[in-house]
Amino acid sequence: MPYETMSTEKWMSPAVEAAPLHSNRKEDRQRVLLRAQIHVVRLQSDLTVTDISRSGLRGMTDIELRLGQTVYISLDDLTHVAGSVRWIQDGRFGMKFSKLLDVLPECAHIDLGHSPCHQERMPRQATRFPAKISLSSWSSGARIRNVSKTGMMVETDLPVVPEQQLLVNLSDGKILNAMVKWVQGERVGIQLSTPVSILQLTYGNLR
Repeated sequence: MPYETMSTEKWMSPAVEAAPLHSNRKEDRQRVLLRAQIHVVRLQSDLTVTDISRSGLRGMTDIELRLGQTVYISLDDLTHVAGSVRWIQDGRFGMKFSKLLDVLPECAHIDLGHSPCHQERMPRQATRFPAKISLSSWSSGARIRNVSKTGMMVETDLPVVPEQQLLVNLSDGKILNAMVKWVQGERVGIQLSTPVSILQLTYGNLR
């Protein structure tokens, strides 16, 4: 049944075959058995980040949001981070990330503040840089069957169509941009927005 928040299902370890699949593709595919979460993008817009920490951010967007809503933020146009909306006011909003960021964007400038309440929370960085915000219309679990540097084949019960934009939530929490290239029943071929390491993708260790 469709839902918007990410599943708490325990992720499966990859089962990688010794040899890649033989095919007419330009790139070899590595057969795997991984679980992922597929989010179909319903709406995407620009976002201006004005305040960020490893645990959340504050920003401005013209998308109409609601409290508690799950949103997906891209700080590099390649990957996304998920979080929930904590407050909304006059086009501005605050969100809490589902997991701590590994690092902060290089374009952020440190501003630890001086008031006690500011010092007690996780250090925040005052900034002003563009990003992307995406909303998901529905989500579902998926099984990744094979991968290459630029794509993968997944099995999912989501009713997707070619050229539809997706977010692929991997077992390590990384969320990748992707687009549907073909659909055959529950099997879906998707193209990643940027090439990745097959080993890193297979073992859920993208950096």
